[in-house]
Amino acid sequence: MSKTRFGLLALSCLVSLTLAPSCTRAEAIEDIPTGTEVTVVTQDGTLVRGKIAKVEAEVVTLTGERPNTTTQVARAAITEVKRVEPGEPDGKDTSIVPVPARAPVMRTVTIPDNTAFDVQLETSHASDTSKVEERVSGTLASPVEVDGVTAIPAGAKLTGYLTEVQESGKIKGRAELGIRFNRLQTGSVTYDIDTKPLSWVAESTKKEDAVKIGAGAAAGAVIGAITGGKKGAAIGTAIGAGGGTAVVLATDGQEIRLAAGRKLKVSLTNPLTIRTK
Repeated sequence: MSKTRFGLLALSCLVSLTLAPSCTRAEAIEDIPTGTEVTVVTQDGTLVRGKIAKVEAEVVTLTGERPNTTTQVARAAITEVKRVEPGEPDGKDTSIVPVPARAPVMRTVTIPDNTAFDVQLETSHASDTSKVEERVSGTLASPVEVDGVTAIPAGAKLTGYLTEVQESGKIKGRAELGIRFNRLQTGSVTYDIDTKPLSWVAESTKKEDAVKIGAGAAAGAVIGAITGGKKGAAIGTAIGAGGGTAVVLATDGQEIRLAAGRKLKVSLTNPLTIRTK
């Protein structure tokens, strides 16, 4: 064997031995069985923990930390996936192999229920043209902070659907429109969320029908205020006790119209856990 060939062989063996530890500590997510609890780290330092529900070409879906919820992570953004050892407490970061001197300090932030989000609509909807289950999307107009920590930055995306669409003249002559948001995307991670539904009803000509209260909201307190003197402005908001429907009365001709750019107040009905730097 020539010296050159021997030298290349020796170098190859040395490289293999050097890389072996780093290769063995990483495990392809496709090789991890469904139902296994894992921690996932993304490029921006977000940490997600849950059980593997589905692995697809572009998205990994984990069961959420609350029953019947999921969290989705973009495959392209994943930098580390590691199994959670039995009995390992939540929030313990030893399951992730850190980069020396660069490992982010992870914080677990729980956003409590009833937290209000300032949301700006990106889609337009109307009681005479939209349909139930039509997709609704918006962006967070201001960051959500908990104890001085930014849990969700401004610009995060919220998606949902129309829960109610009623054209004018079908029920007591008044148009109705309802929205509910159920997904929140921040960075490469998408969370299931629960929010109070929002409903709009055209103003009635009968004084006794001036306010519509959501189910279970008999004791709801009116917290809205006149937002403008012109026709079409919202003239009140009623939020029911016990998580009832939030209802806004509006006059906009005979139909309810929500234009892109409209500002909304969206409230959580269940806590949301975010892990961040």
